[in-house]
Amino acid sequence: MAAIISVLLLFGVAISATILAAGLLLLAISGQSGYHETVSPALLLARAGTVPFPRTIGGVLQGALALKPFAIIELGVIVLIATPVFRVAASVILFFLEKDRLYGWLTLAVLGLLLASIFWIGQ
Repeated sequence: MAAIISVLLLFGVAISATILAAGLLLLAISGQSGYHETVSPALLLARAGTVPFPRTIGGVLQGALALKPFAIIELGVIVLIATPVFRVAASVILFFLEKDRLYGWLTLAVLGLLLASIFWIGQ
């Protein structure tokens, strides 16, 4: 079980790092955020500007598909944040496959709290 979880975490971080690197490379090459603003220290540090950046997962996906550097970077961050959530979901499945119902139900409750905090509480 530990080997499966560690591989899941390793792949999640590797995929996230690859997406982040691609977004940063595209940002460095183009010098544009992808949202019609020139990259400046204020834009990078405080995200201050006149153009609204995507605030939803759908907006980030649309921007990433359009190869907008900031959207690609945000997608990498989303994948990084989602990695431990997938680890908890995999733990639920593995606990039930091992017939360890107590830990399976407890981990399922933790997964429910994580998903609630991500999708409902943040709105």
